[in-house]
Amino acid sequence: MVVVVKPGLDRSVLIFGAVVIADRALPDGKFNAPWTNPSFFHALTKVNKHKPWIETSYRGVITENTDMVLLDPPLVALDKDAPVPYAGEICAFGVHGSDAPFEAVVLNRTSGEGQLRARSPIDCERQREYTFTIQAHDCGSGPGGIGAKKSHNYGHIRNNSSINYKRAVVHVQVGDVNEFSPVFSSAVYSGSVQEGRVCDSILQVDATDRDCSPQYSQICNYQIVTENAPFAIDRNGNIRNTESLSFDTQSHYEISVTAFDCGQKRATRSATVHIHVKPICKPGWQASCQDKDITKGWSKRVDYEPGMGSKPLFPKMHLETCEGTVSSVRTTVELQTGHIGKGCDRETYSEKSLQKLCVDILLQ
Repeated sequence: MVVVVKPGLDRSVLIFGAVVIADRALPDGKFNAPWTNPSFFHALTKVNKHKPWIETSYRGVITENTDMVLLDPPLVALDKDAPVPYAGEICAFGVHGSDAPFEAVVLNRTSGEGQLRARSPIDCERQREYTFTIQAHDCGSGPGGIGAKKSHNYGHIRNNSSINYKRAVVHVQVGDVNEFSPVFSSAVYSGSVQEGRVCDSILQVDATDRDCSPQYSQICNYQIVTENAPFAIDRNGNIRNTESLSFDTQSHYEISVTAFDCGQKRATRSATVHIHVKPICKPGWQASCQDKDITKGWSKRVDYEPGMGSKPLFPKMHLETCEGTVSSVRTTVELQTGHIGKGCDRETYSEKSLQKLCVDILLQ
């Protein structure tokens, strides 16, 4: 039998047959002073008979940058000493784990309902999940938690004899928030395509995302920002031309590309892609890159004076082999000398020939 002391009165309290003396009671009927009877501890043991009980395991989810944890099942501790005051009430939850940034608070001492929360905002990119243990503490047998007991949840046989009791295990997973935008691995990309060909992949761009979850860290889509460009890009970042290109029409393209993560967050900075159109290779003598017209590779007039030594006839010409293997090169040069032999200025002719040439010139 428990005798409740009215506020403001000095009374003796009979606790399961043991009589103890208390000082003046507080307004809520609880005692503020220590017990004076020597048999008090023995009496308290009889009052607080049972340890609190909670589930053996919990799974929780917390969204990063918040502090509330949603537990399954909910955090509730029960005590068979209820409804005895103190002994049947839950006063605290203890979280055990050196790296567990969590604490548990009691929401209702009578029902044993609690709430698990983070002591500071949780960052998913730093750690995605936590595992720790938790215990429930009852309020003991009187004020100040005297004789309080802690919960144990389950036991297993160890060494086929003794029972080892453990605390409840809590697994908390951190829910990701789409904080970061995709970032390209390079600001500038370059590739080339042969004119007249449509390629499945000219080059590939790549972007990454710092978020921790697959939903927000994976790149789900790429997009070409430049309008009316004859190119397309797939979800893997492969760029292809949508039509055959002409070197003579346009030999270089510059396009901008952006990326989206699976949460549809766009890259803050686009990547620049340069695509060069390579002309069709035709083996033979060709003019330099600056002179597309092959007839501009040589001069119609070559001036040469005695003592000049060797002089290139075609300095702007080169032999295009199209990267093929060349074993030998044989070249024939024909000079058209229409004006030679029509004047009297040559000393290499015979006297008779010179006379004939000069006569022909005078008769003209």
